[in-house]
Amino acid sequence: MHKIINKKETNILTGGYKLKNSKFPTLIMIHGAGMNGTVWQMQTRYLANKGLNVLSIDLPGHGYSQGEALDSIEKMSLWLIQFMDQLNIESAIIAGHSMGSLIALESANNDKKRVKGIILLGSSSSMPVHPDLIEAAKSNLPLAAEMITDWSYGKTQHIGGHPLPGYWMIDSSIHLITESLPGVLLKDLIACNEYKNTLITIENIEQEILLISGIEDKMTPIKKAKELTISNKKVKINILDKCGHMMMIEKPREVTKLIYNFNKKFIRE
Repeated sequence: MHKIINKKETNILTGGYKLKNSKFPTLIMIHGAGMNGTVWQMQTRYLANKGLNVLSIDLPGHGYSQGEALDSIEKMSLWLIQFMDQLNIESAIIAGHSMGSLIALESANNDKKRVKGIILLGSSSSMPVHPDLIEAAKSNLPLAAEMITDWSYGKTQHIGGHPLPGYWMIDSSIHLITESLPGVLLKDLIACNEYKNTLITIENIEQEILLISGIEDKMTPIKKAKELTISNKKVKINILDKCGHMMMIEKPREVTKLIYNFNKKFIRE
């Protein structure tokens, strides 16, 4: 599905179902740096089949969405709020992975009326980016993709073990990142690196928050993820065993179930 947001075409994945008048808030799913909405492909169809209005979006300049990639988390959040305005979304749950989790935090703080809750996957109290990765994103995208993928997946996932037969997690993620437009990954990484408001923002959030973390996550380590639970007592953390940073791909069944159960809390009569 495509929608025009700020005069630019935005690509949206709906799980293969038409949007409907659902009892659930609209579930908006936000991908991480250098990626696109297809990272949620293991979740969208199941959740849409269960009655949720699922919108897995390609951020501007990512995937099949037009426009320039935005250069800060704050700008991405403002764009997301404009997205909700132009689609007339009255009630939303935002699920964000990695960079997307920062966008979810900002958006929940900026729009407390419409955003009923947020799901943070692969998030932490800060997201510093190693200088070597930033340098690779500038000059050697394939190397940057390999670095991100190597750090993102748990030990088991480096070997295999996905429930979908033949699905090669490592290579598919490298391919996804290397298909991004020039400069997009670099902008995203710098935006994550420069965003310093995570703990301040989460303190101000009144909505319910689900945090999903992988015990083997090297990108957003569990120690830093747990700091979010200290800053806001409403944060409920779920730690996945034998799982790294790409939990929606590494543990698709567990993540899908957690997302669905969280959304069930907000059913409208």
